[in-house]
Amino acid sequence: MFSDKTVIPSTRQLKDLDSALSSKSEYVLLSEAHIGNLKELTKRCHQAGKKVLVHLDLIEGLTKDAKGVKWLKEMFKVDGVISPNQRVLNTAMKLDLLAIYRVFLLDSRSLEQALKSLENINFNGVEVLPGPFAIHYVDQIQSKIPNTHLLAGGFLDSKVKIETVFRAGFSAVTTSQKELW
Repeated sequence: MFSDKTVIPSTRQLKDLDSALSSKSEYVLLSEAHIGNLKELTKRCHQAGKKVLVHLDLIEGLTKDAKGVKWLKEMFKVDGVISPNQRVLNTAMKLDLLAIYRVFLLDSRSLEQALKSLENINFNGVEVLPGPFAIHYVDQIQSKIPNTHLLAGGFLDSKVKIETVFRAGFSAVTTSQKELW
C-alpha cells in the first residue's frame, strides 16, 4: 500500500490542496473537509493521480457511522478512511476502502489499551500519534501487527523528526507542514 518512507500531505485548508497535489505522495489526506466540497476535492485529487484518504471524525456534516462510510465510498468516491473507531473501519473494509486505524499514545494506560486493541485488527494500516513519541514504542506496536503498514502522525514538523520516525520503522507519515511534502 505505502512505499517505504511515504510522506502523506494532510491538508487542513483548501489553499494548500495544490501543493498537496504536486507532492510526490500517491496519497492526500483531506483532514478537515466539509461534505459540501468533498466531492469536488476528491475529483481534483483523482484527476491529479492521487488517492484520497479522509479522517471520518473531521468531515463536517457527515455522520460518523456505517452510513457515513457508505456515503464516503459511493457519493464522494474517497479511497480510504482514517478513524479511531474499529467498527467504522470494519465497514470501510467491507466496502473495499483502505482502512487506517488511528491510535493516540497519551500515557502508559493509552499504550496498554492501544496494544490490546491491536491484537484483533485486520486493517490496511495503523497510524500512531504523536509521531515523535510513538518511536519509543514501535517494537511493541509492530509485534501486534507484523503485516500491517505503520504510519505516524502529529507533531511531525521537521525533516529531522520525519527521518527519525522512518528510521524507527514506520513506513509512512502524515503531516500538515507543506514544506515537508
